[in-house]
Amino acid sequence: MSVDTTLQKLIKIDSVTGDEILILDFIEEFLSKNNFSGEIIRNDGGIIAIPKNSSQKIALVGHVDTVPVSKTQKIEFDDTDTIPGRGSVDMKGGISLILHSLVEENQDIVGVFYTAEEGPYEKNGLGELMPIILGNKNLEFSIILEPTNCQIELGCLGTLNANIKLKGIAAHSARPWVGDNPIYKIGDISKKVSENEITLLDIEGLEFKQVLSITTVSSGIANNVIPDEALLNINFRFSPEMSNDDAHNFINNMFSEFGEIEITSSSEGAMPNLDNPNVKNFISSTSLSPNPKQAWTDIARFYSNGIPSVNFGPGDPLLAHTADEHVSKKQLLESYELLMNYLRGVQ
Repeated sequence: MSVDTTLQKLIKIDSVTGDEILILDFIEEFLSKNNFSGEIIRNDGGIIAIPKNSSQKIALVGHVDTVPVSKTQKIEFDDTDTIPGRGSVDMKGGISLILHSLVEENQDIVGVFYTAEEGPYEKNGLGELMPIILGNKNLEFSIILEPTNCQIELGCLGTLNANIKLKGIAAHSARPWVGDNPIYKIGDISKKVSENEITLLDIEGLEFKQVLSITTVSSGIANNVIPDEALLNINFRFSPEMSNDDAHNFINNMFSEFGEIEITSSSEGAMPNLDNPNVKNFISSTSLSPNPKQAWTDIARFYSNGIPSVNFGPGDPLLAHTADEHVSKKQLLESYELLMNYLRGVQ
């Protein structure tokens, strides 16, 4: 079975976050049918596949879940190079590469297939698999097969969400002067966010963009009532050089004058690790130029545990989660060949 055929089979399996049993069954069945020799560990977090006699130096890592299928999901394209469907980019293309690596070039690898990446951080399947992964004392390097357009992306930004509660005084909308409308205070926050929306960062020679955004706003109980409260969410994609405490202090210092702040979630990023020998070797093997990862990925979990990593996989990340999500068959095969060349050359 070819890499592209396997991907098409994976796409046909519904695996929305929380409903990954069938795709995990497929992974086990695929390995069994293709003479995989080794250990398969399966729990609620997903599957770890350890080939027999593997040095276990390199983890190939991918999540098996997807966001829900759009009602307008495009499932057919005119050209034969296109593989469409939910998950084709994010990230069943990467899962297909891991499966074929496990049965074709497996002397140094461990395959990691985890659940619930698209959901809340605390329910991410890697949380349950990580102790098993870290129990492998030979592990030196991980490749996260998130879509990168067949490019190398290093590190990742941290991510934080904070609620800002703006207090006001309720009143009848016919007599607004009796109350204090908190919605009007949002303008001051919007101005501050706009002024600090993008901060360019040079980290190990790579240009990251630290980003502030207002992502949700809610207020009011009726059309004729001045509300007594407004709530908005600040999403902060912060420098990998920042700790969670640094990010919390940044948000508190910037917005505490406006209202009560509640940090609802926060996850640190990962440094690029450009000087690490394993990262250097992967760059040299593929002859690709490294780029910064302008997002958060589970590379951060590996970084926090001292395991250098790269993001590398097929698919345009700008197409992830869209109604016309699709991946190029040519790029899928190119990604696989680059991965195989690297694994064959591992010393």
